[in-house]
Amino acid sequence: MKQLNFESRDILVQTLTKQYKNTSFLNGKAKNVENNIGLLLDSKTFTVCTGHQLHIFLSPLFLIYKVTSLIAYSRYLNKNIVGYNCVPCFWMATEDHDFNEINKLSINDKTYSWNIDTKNAIGNLSTQSIESMLIDMKKALNYTQEGRGLYNIYYHAYTTNSNYADATRSILNALFGDYGLVVVDGNCKELKKLFTQDMKREITHNTIFKSIDDTNCTMRTKYKPQINALKSNIFYLYNNTRSKIEYANQKYTSLVHNKSWSKSEILDEIELYPHRFSPNVFMRTLYQQRVLPNILYVGGPSEIAYWLQLSKLFHKTDALYPILELRSFFLILSNKVLQFYNKHNLNDTDLFIDHSLKVKKIIQNMLNFETSDLKDDVNELLQRIEFKINNIDKFPQNSFLVFKKRVGNALTKLESKIIKFEKNNHKNLLDQFVSIEKKVFLNNNPQERVYSFIPYYMKYGSDFFKLLIEESLIFDNKYVILIEKD
Repeated sequence: MKQLNFESRDILVQTLTKQYKNTSFLNGKAKNVENNIGLLLDSKTFTVCTGHQLHIFLSPLFLIYKVTSLIAYSRYLNKNIVGYNCVPCFWMATEDHDFNEINKLSINDKTYSWNIDTKNAIGNLSTQSIESMLIDMKKALNYTQEGRGLYNIYYHAYTTNSNYADATRSILNALFGDYGLVVVDGNCKELKKLFTQDMKREITHNTIFKSIDDTNCTMRTKYKPQINALKSNIFYLYNNTRSKIEYANQKYTSLVHNKSWSKSEILDEIELYPHRFSPNVFMRTLYQQRVLPNILYVGGPSEIAYWLQLSKLFHKTDALYPILELRSFFLILSNKVLQFYNKHNLNDTDLFIDHSLKVKKIIQNMLNFETSDLKDDVNELLQRIEFKINNIDKFPQNSFLVFKKRVGNALTKLESKIIKFEKNNHKNLLDQFVSIEKKVFLNNNPQERVYSFIPYYMKYGSDFFKLLIEESLIFDNKYVILIEKD
């Protein structure tokens, strides 16, 4: 906090005020959000931040875990650092254009898709194309009072806001506004004016590539970098299309836009129209730190991994490198799943091992003997044989070692045949286990990356978020297992 001298508070607050004014909210802007935006004018107010792609209907689960973790951190810091304010900010990845990564959600094994063809930044997309999905979602949410309330939030957001960024802000405000969550859209001219010098420096000095390439060379001795250094780190965002700007033959080119610039021309356009230029994943981190008085970033494993590649970049550009913390991780189990695991002597750690190993443990627990006992019996026999052979004068030891290896291989094959035989004998049980496993890991994907928060919200409403915030771990990285009561 003492290191950060943030001089753009007026512009930030004016921009956020304008963005919120242009957004339609179901029950108006939350009072706590309005208070937090006002606090950002105070030199003793800072932000803690997370960011994410704009997944349709705020799915999957780990997006919600990011927000609840962020709120938990801000509450902790506000309680423990007297005389300062920490405002939770959600940075919407409105400029991202990987549409196929955000256009689906899964509820109770059914997939809902938003199907349009686009190369535009996600936040710019019209909400009209979502209306057909709303019909399907109404059917899915209509079974509980909480579900119907959630549908009203979605319906208002997507039908009264013209673009997807504003609609997402509206939903986040309805769900988390009471916690003071401030939602930021970096895709605007006012904030990008604060970033023009960084974009121009990237054109003239290629600072990002050089600093990250240098960092990666150091990291590779102990750790594989998340992303390779890129020579092109700026996109052109114009006429509903986002396209990477490539450099070759003394020219900067956006192939999709059929446009090219000389160095002086692109520098001039950045100065005059900064909102036409869009940062990539590396540059976005620097942009975020330029326009927010941010002291802490809460992210997922992949994000923290690429943030770790950026310390030299921040040092070279004289930007504050924030504290980095992993978001919280939750696994939500029903009593049915827990009882199955307990019945078959599977513990919490077993939840995270490979499916085939789980099946093997289940089978072994049902056998009247341990396959490890077979190995002990065979090893005991081999030791007796070896003792007797050692008493045979000049008998070649290699012959016994070959025999011992063959016995070991044969025993491994026998164990596999026993497991296979027992699998066939307990096919119904294993089919039941496959069905149960879908609620934990679907096709080896963690629950949080596949399923939506919606079924839990339909049962528990906003109490679900309250629980996640209360159970979020602060400066501690563990997996939290939550058990649903019947």
